[in-house]
Amino acid sequence: MASRSRVSWLTVVAALASALIAVAFPGAGAQAKQLRDTGAVLTRDAEPGYVSLLLGRANWSVASGTDCQTRYSGALTMEDIAQDLSSRGVTATAQAVVTRTLETTRFCQGYVEMASWQDLRRMQDVYGWSVTSQGMTYADMTQMTSDEQRFQESAATVAIFAAHGFPRAWGSFAFANNKQDPAALALVQKYFGFLRIYGMQPNTRPSATTAPFRMLTWSINGGRCRNPSLPCATMAVTANRQMAERTRLQAAMNPAPGEWSVIQIYRLVQGRQGRIGDKFAWDCEASDWRDRWTSQPEIYCRTSFLEALDGRSRTAIFTDPATMAQLWDRVPEDYLGWPRP
Repeated sequence: MASRSRVSWLTVVAALASALIAVAFPGAGAQAKQLRDTGAVLTRDAEPGYVSLLLGRANWSVASGTDCQTRYSGALTMEDIAQDLSSRGVTATAQAVVTRTLETTRFCQGYVEMASWQDLRRMQDVYGWSVTSQGMTYADMTQMTSDEQRFQESAATVAIFAAHGFPRAWGSFAFANNKQDPAALALVQKYFGFLRIYGMQPNTRPSATTAPFRMLTWSINGGRCRNPSLPCATMAVTANRQMAERTRLQAAMNPAPGEWSVIQIYRLVQGRQGRIGDKFAWDCEASDWRDRWTSQPEIYCRTSFLEALDGRSRTAIFTDPATMAQLWDRVPEDYLGWPRP
């Protein structure tokens, strides 16, 4: 149970946020209603497949150096990705960490910039993106010893996102570095529709709507190329990562009826940068996806991603976690989102 002080604090924030959001977002939840009204979600066979594209930690772009002043010509920004998706009629969801999201400037982590609140509002207003929570500070919740700590890292972010104009952040929660334990799951599932956990399999309504309401998510990694005859197949990469198979990624973009594929990327690049052994390097120019490589696991080739996306099912619905929660009647026990579905 939430403490009295916690409930009163959230009640005040909710009252303020709901008044603003009722004006700014009168159509929130309309997508789920539209899908319901089609009558298509009556049986698993009649139901379409679904896909959600996520951007981990609201990464804006590859960058390095003091204050991320070193930029790379082949590094796409979040907005570049949004434009690629928009031209194909597809949207995405940015997962943001509250303390790494500044109002108008971009937080620099030394190897990546994070989108600002201003950036995220632009993604929502111009490109139709959604935003969900990846925590207050990106802390390891398995090291926490009380529900108050767990609440402050997770559920307390919902009101903050709502106050910044994102009333549907309750759709999913992403644990830092995939670290979660029974105590964290028990607390967080009360406030969020789905809880992200890494896995390459698609979600189904029975699996996603059964406690602890896990949202299996394929984290798309870059790394070594997949052509064993090339030097890039044996180069040093963190965790010995290999480029995610484009053919398998394309298959994930073609979910079966009633299945929900959740695919997470971080940063996309194009062209060629540096050489094998450099910290920031990639070669995405090869015509064969097996010959492409990146120097870091969280960097993936734009070409491979778009090739997979262009092979997507034209009947699959690309949507966000909150819409899926509404479609599949997965409303959290202690619902803190605005407006209510």
